[in-house]
Amino acid sequence: MSRGGRAPRARVGLEVSQVVELPRPRPPGAEEPARMYAVLTVKVRRAGAAGREEAGGAAGTEAGGGTPQPRPRLAEVLLIDHSSSMVIPPSRLAAARAAAVSALAKIPDGALFALVAGGDKAAMIYPRRTGLAVAHAESRAAAEAALYDCTPGGGTAMGTWLERARLLFRDLPAAGSGDYVRHALLLTDGRNEPGYETREELNERVQRCARDFDCDVVGIGDAWETEELLLIAGALSGRTRAVDDLTRLPGELAALTGRAAGRDVTGLRLRLYHRAGVRPHSFEQVHPTRTALAPARTDLTGVATGAGGPVEEYDLGPCGEETRAYLLCVGTPYDPAQLGKELLLTEVEIDAGEHGTEHLELPAPQPVLMRWTDDADLYSRLDPQVAHFQHEEELHRTFERACAALKRGAREEAESLLGTAWRLAGETGDTAMREHLSRLVRVRDSERGAVELLDHIAKFDVEAARIQSSMTVLPRPLTPGGPR
Repeated sequence: MSRGGRAPRARVGLEVSQVVELPRPRPPGAEEPARMYAVLTVKVRRAGAAGREEAGGAAGTEAGGGTPQPRPRLAEVLLIDHSSSMVIPPSRLAAARAAAVSALAKIPDGALFALVAGGDKAAMIYPRRTGLAVAHAESRAAAEAALYDCTPGGGTAMGTWLERARLLFRDLPAAGSGDYVRHALLLTDGRNEPGYETREELNERVQRCARDFDCDVVGIGDAWETEELLLIAGALSGRTRAVDDLTRLPGELAALTGRAAGRDVTGLRLRLYHRAGVRPHSFEQVHPTRTALAPARTDLTGVATGAGGPVEEYDLGPCGEETRAYLLCVGTPYDPAQLGKELLLTEVEIDAGEHGTEHLELPAPQPVLMRWTDDADLYSRLDPQVAHFQHEEELHRTFERACAALKRGAREEAESLLGTAWRLAGETGDTAMREHLSRLVRVRDSERGAVELLDHIAKFDVEAARIQSSMTVLPRPLTPGGPR
């Protein structure tokens, strides 16, 4: 139960998967401190359907009755490319407008929204003034009409679109009931033009927007640049989609907007308490997308006093009913007196702030452990989840190398690498990646990864596969009795 005995709106789970044994260094001090890898899995699940209402509403109701719980409201900004390239062919702009209308329909009544035309500058489509409108039938109809009245033109500078979204979110009124879930959806058919915005300027603007809002990115046509789309989505905790069939575009935008509307669990923080002497090496999200993370806050008080190690805190952002996985890597020096003893390296805690515990059921803290041993049968084991995400990383690197070989015209090298990628995708259960690879190769022996390059490979298919390789799948369920 949540604090006060109320039925929780959602339950948050936390699991740690690792092999605790590390090999004793021989001789001691001759090597770098040993590194421990562990996968941290965070699961958010709805507690029940009773009393549930749309995420954009002002307030929810306790699943077991009682005082209504405040729910965060959705604030959505749709950034729709209206550069001159969108009219070539005309069907592209028509599809983008139809998709924007589908996204508007998924914004719940009571939520806030804006519609922005992206070119070499960002312009308000609806509302005409700079600000956010309240969603209801009349405002959505007015936004649709304004969308079809908007004339495309100019170049492309996506950083200015994101800056406009940041300013719109910054001016949100004080929330009367719950916080706001700030989400942007960016649709483009092209790449930034250096005359309007350089890569360095785009990166600077993206970094200014980081932690202010989430952003999903959709590319249509084949003139967009993969690195730019992944840069935006990666820094802004979003997902990237590449859509070649324009008839699917309305469904894609509606699904992304609906997903944002359902992410009404906010304020979650993942905190890592490292013991004295432990050195954090890396912490990255490995599912659903692969993203390196930096702590929002770091407390070094324990390090300064010698009482403990650093305490790192990561904001998890808005969540719906979903599962996320993180890969932690920490190092620790060897102490002969610790041989054979199980030791705590890091304690992992999920917190939701003072008010979050009133409507969330939070998990107990979980330990990341270690034990020095001379038993090779123990320390040579691989934790299944750690191994899974290492294979996913290998799949990503292999595919990127294959793409580089294709660009150089090294077909034999590309063919060999794509065969390895096919095999790795099978080992990890990444069926979506295999579907993308099937547009590039003809498979001769699936188990061995023997493939043959197709005679004609479309640029879109290569870049869409690169986007797919930035996403991961969860490992298959563990068998009972496996490594903890």
